[in-house]
Amino acid sequence: MEKKLVQISEQEVRIDFALNCKCRANVRLTSLCATAPVAFKVQTSSPHKFLVKPPTGLIPPLCHVTVQVILKPQAQLPPTFPRSPSDRFLIRTAEFTRDSESESINQWFSSCSRGSTHDLKLKVAFVGPFLLRHAVTCGYYDAARNIIKRQRTILAEFPPEDADSLLRVATELVNPEDMINLLLEAGLRIDARARSDQVNYEVDSKWASNGHDEPHVAAACDRLDYGLQGWSM
Repeated sequence: MEKKLVQISEQEVRIDFALNCKCRANVRLTSLCATAPVAFKVQTSSPHKFLVKPPTGLIPPLCHVTVQVILKPQAQLPPTFPRSPSDRFLIRTAEFTRDSESESINQWFSSCSRGSTHDLKLKVAFVGPFLLRHAVTCGYYDAARNIIKRQRTILAEFPPEDADSLLRVATELVNPEDMINLLLEAGLRIDARARSDQVNYEVDSKWASNGHDEPHVAAACDRLDYGLQGWSM
């Protein structure tokens, strides 16, 4: 069995996606080797889309390095998200011997025999507020849910005006109930400006347990003219 030399901070590369700009994610590599430096080399299945800095390097014993993954500006949305099946990363690692210091890391890995390296695979996920709003707008419930699963605090961090706007978009769906339940349960905070007794509704107990009390839900319903009476998960 191959010896594991490096611990990875994440099991997938999560890119906070936005159109027409560089998007970055960091991956931390921690050496588990106490006796020698660990050499690493990062490869991607999509070199036309991604840059890696640094693509190769050495990790001192029991230390760590941070590798930055950069998505080049994209003019179109990912064909699938959050998980992108066509995009993957391979991190090759091996103990680096002293007599190899005159070689570049690339040259050194080329000379490594099969089985002498420990390879780690990383999948890619596109996440972030831009894609979450797109998923809500299009009614992509599963995509919205999977983005939220990867970024647990994404909705709680929305500014009040963005939170109100996102909920308004959700109410315009043909079948909005599940999407609105998802957003409120996941922490979307609504600015309560309306009186709770102006709306006839029933608060889901799960919302209340997550900090969404009657004024939160009532305010959302009052501004959006949408009653929550009788909704169920």
